[in-house]
Amino acid sequence: MVIPDEGKELWLYWCLGTDGSDLEDFVVDLFKNDYLPDDDSTAADFTVATFTGYAQQPIDRSDFGAVAIVAHVAEIYSTPFPTFTQTAGGVQLIYGWYMRGATSGVVLATQRFDVPRQMGTGSTIDVDPFKFKLKTFTG
Repeated sequence: MVIPDEGKELWLYWCLGTDGSDLEDFVVDLFKNDYLPDDDSTAADFTVATFTGYAQQPIDRSDFGAVAIVAHVAEIYSTPFPTFTQTAGGVQLIYGWYMRGATSGVVLATQRFDVPRQMGTGSTIDVDPFKFKLKTFTG
């Protein structure tokens, strides 16, 4: 998973720089362009999937469970996991997913699949497991 610079800024601001009144929920999209996300990625770099039945998936902050510490790593999971299903039409290659702030549009995290996934009628992609881990800060 890649957290672009604009996402790093917003995550850190939410952690340390706000009273919480400006927190927002999230949306997850699939992207269909052959793009390798990096630190400079923004929403303009991704081409949203357009297969029949495609719908952006909302994730509310309340969809995340309790934080757990596993082997000194903080982990949090979203339930339910975002699911995308093609209902009809031809084949579309999907290269990965990206999550943005629902209000700001800032790309908070993205992942390119190891191998593009083909979406045809009845195909499903689960962004599963949808989890975040926090290890160690450096300074």
